[in-house]
Amino acid sequence: MLSLYSSETIPRGSSHIRIYESYINDTFYVQVAASQIITMDTKQDEIEKLRVQFGMLTKEVSSCKHLIEDLLKEQTVVPIQLHFNKILVKSNGRLIVVHSNDIDWIEACGDYVRLHCIGKSYIVHQKIGDIQTKLNPQRYPRINRSAIINIDRIKEMEPMNHGDYLITLQDKTSLNLSRNYRNYLSAMFNHHL
Repeated sequence: MLSLYSSETIPRGSSHIRIYESYINDTFYVQVAASQIITMDTKQDEIEKLRVQFGMLTKEVSSCKHLIEDLLKEQTVVPIQLHFNKILVKSNGRLIVVHSNDIDWIEACGDYVRLHCIGKSYIVHQKIGDIQTKLNPQRYPRINRSAIINIDRIKEMEPMNHGDYLITLQDKTSLNLSRNYRNYLSAMFNHHL
């Protein structure tokens, strides 16, 4: 019997050669077909694996999307507030620029406020709540319904009855810290009030 890789020579014209050639051709086509089937099976397996991976990735993306949506729903939007360093004041027909660093304290007078600045005072036609929103609350806390102070000007704080404090400024002005506004100032001093 001749093997596929035999080095024996077969005489030409022999019927064995035709059978052998037929066998080789048939074997070749069977091998090609088998390799194509194997390749197709392999590709089908790979396609199925890719489908499974795609399904898993789709589920992961969907769950991440839901997590992000939930986080965005929970997140509160904090508006950006601009704090002014200067306030424009009318005085004797002139406009004067008052730097916020120069303000010792602010006093409410109805629809007006009085800015007490280093040795001077100015009246501005604004409500105390409007002025309060323009100034940095960390530096200018409200201490009662009618006063805002510059925290850098505080000299001392003396406890009074019912949770109130008497605040003395560097210019010896005494102001009442109401217990209703004490928490704002207490947070600035690490809750020591």
